[in-house]
Amino acid sequence: MSVSPTEGAQVAIVSNDEMFTLGLRHWLGSNDPELPVVLTVTSWGDLLHDARFPTDLVVLDAASSTRNSVESRVRTLRASGTAVIVMTTVALADDPQRAIAAGAFCVLDKSVPLGLIDEMARGAVGLPIVPSRG
Repeated sequence: MSVSPTEGAQVAIVSNDEMFTLGLRHWLGSNDPELPVVLTVTSWGDLLHDARFPTDLVVLDAASSTRNSVESRVRTLRASGTAVIVMTTVALADDPQRAIAAGAFCVLDKSVPLGLIDEMARGAVGLPIVPSRG
């Protein structure tokens, strides 16, 4: 996936962690106008049934579904042409390599700085990475 820097890339966040979602949405809105968050949902099913899907990028909380494996969700998103970043926690037992093998751009722990998620999101959609955004 590659988008034009003049157009930016539409982002969806799928997470039932409200603090994470609000924090990332605020960070991107305040620091990276090329990555507007156009959709936030708490579940996998809500994403698939939203009229704004597909987006250019989905930031997918691995814990957002217990019915579908992370790799099946990543494969579904990639089949729609959507770039994927998987967010996880240390407590989650899923092997990050499975998400990468299914097509995720990267797997990050939710505790990493939001600026790093921003940089990886830019890389996932082919925008130039601009370090030191805060």
